[in-house]
Amino acid sequence: MTSIRSEIDANFDAFQRQLHASLTSHRGEFALLRHGQIIDFFEFPGAALIAGKERFPDALFSIQEVNDEPIDLGVWSHA
Repeated sequence: MTSIRSEIDANFDAFQRQLHASLTSHRGEFALLRHGQIIDFFEFPGAALIAGKERFPDALFSIQEVNDEPIDLGVWSHA
């Protein structure tokens, strides 16, 4: 059985590899990922979350914003 951590890691790795191609038509949208694949794109994170819960009751999915700008995590980025 897939662990949540390994699912998140696989999804993030796949997302990073596909980010450049996704930026052209999906910048600012939210990608729903499962098993290292982008399943769909959504305008709002809540819509992606609802779709993930409906499609994957085992909760093994991730959501990533399609954006190439760095995120400032404040003090957490310096920990």
